[in-house]
Amino acid sequence: MLKFYKIADAQAGTAVLAERLGQELSAGKRVLWLLSGGSNIAIEVAIMNTLPPGSQPNLTIMLDERYGPYGHEDSNMQQLQAAGFVQGVATVIPVLTPDNESIEDTAARYQAAAETAFKNADVIIAQLGIGPDGHVSGILPDSPAATATGLVAGYRTEQFERITFTFDALKACTAAYAFAFGEGKRAQLETLRDKNLPLSTQPAQILKQIPESYVYNDQIGGNE
Repeated sequence: MLKFYKIADAQAGTAVLAERLGQELSAGKRVLWLLSGGSNIAIEVAIMNTLPPGSQPNLTIMLDERYGPYGHEDSNMQQLQAAGFVQGVATVIPVLTPDNESIEDTAARYQAAAETAFKNADVIIAQLGIGPDGHVSGILPDSPAATATGLVAGYRTEQFERITFTFDALKACTAAYAFAFGEGKRAQLETLRDKNLPLSTQPAQILKQIPESYVYNDQIGGNE
């Protein structure tokens, strides 16, 4: 189930996702929340600020990451913390550690952590962006991540080295909430809505294989 909602800004979508997370946690469910970087960071900070502290022990957080030295300025975790993200008593499993492992070792360790987290979760919710090239998470079109198996892939691109959840991981999610704003996203959103393409061509097509997928954007509608 893939639904598009045209909204003026991310506020309405933020409220919906915050409510969903709150409901699942209040019901006593163990929730795994998969985070993305970029424009999603401000949304993630706002959502975390709304979650009651009493529900947070059942929340585990994992994220995609730009690989590099621990705490480097392009790190999604570093940017999240700089934006004011406070984990409270939730469990956050970071990709990068002070050990500064190789990208291969980092991906292997995060794969093991993901296997445990996915197995233990009652509900898995992915928060995603959609890039102007159609990528989601850290899965770029025609990249090694587009054909990777397992839950985590590590690979090198011209801009960043990436540690990302895979299509296998996203297909295991209960629901996905994608946020995509700006005129530069229109073509990819229309293609996602109107065409069925290979995942390697437009990774965002994976949203059609998740039981619940919601796309909040300011360009196209169809399900308001």
